[in-house]
Amino acid sequence: MASSHNEHASHSHDHAGEAHAGPKLYWIFAVILCLITFVEWLIFEKRTEWGIGSTPMVVGLLGLSLIKFVMVCGWYMHLKFDNKMLTHIFAFSAFLAVGVFVILQLSLPA
Repeated sequence: MASSHNEHASHSHDHAGEAHAGPKLYWIFAVILCLITFVEWLIFEKRTEWGIGSTPMVVGLLGLSLIKFVMVCGWYMHLKFDNKMLTHIFAFSAFLAVGVFVILQLSLPA
């Protein structure tokens, strides 16, 4: 009995033969997330200088934020090791939330 428990325990951590990524890949993802955040900040700070209107700015920032959301959910929450349906649920929920926000913004008077 003890050996079967140990075998089960070892299999629960290797995620069906897939190994966890090393620190290098986590750093790469962290740098990408920081770069996206920097681009978001740059867009917001330079919007007047670059002639970016409020609607394109909001759409751009929402798009970049959505990319970051999917990256964090899919990578740092280790959803890549789980059923792909969970990743789809998180991504769909994020798109739905952004869609509701956009529809509400468009329906409000200026």
